Amino acid sequence: MQSTALDRLDSLISRVLFVRTQPVVAPTEAPATRTAERTFNFSLMLSAVRCIIKYVILPFILPIVGIAGNLATGISLAINVIAIVSIIFSVRRLWQMNYSRKWAYLGVAGVTLVFVVFFILFDLNIIS
Repeated sequence: MQSTALDRLDSLISRVLFVRTQPVVAPTEAPATRTAERTFNFSLMLSAVRCIIKYVILPFILPIVGIAGNLATGISLAINVIAIVSIIFSVRRLWQMNYSRKWAYLGVAGVTLVFVVFFILFDLNIIS
């Protein structure tokens, strides 16, 4: 019974993401695993770059150079939007591949999306 509920939930998420799933990809299948890992690594790299820009360059480097204020907030907003697009792309790609660890990534992606949306709301509050 649990498998049926999970299958229904899997099908629902596939429809929400507008993807058609392929047969399940086991973590041991090399080509599919490499594709999934590249997708995940790209998201992690983008997240690392986003954090460096948002927490090092924007608050410390830009004020030293004499640039601050709404420009920094605008850059932060753009970075957060790019992060959301990247997260959704990664989830869609893993779901499309039917990668066996997609549920674990979905949990991480969901929590990350909540934080990024919070950051966007915070930035919008600063602008207004």
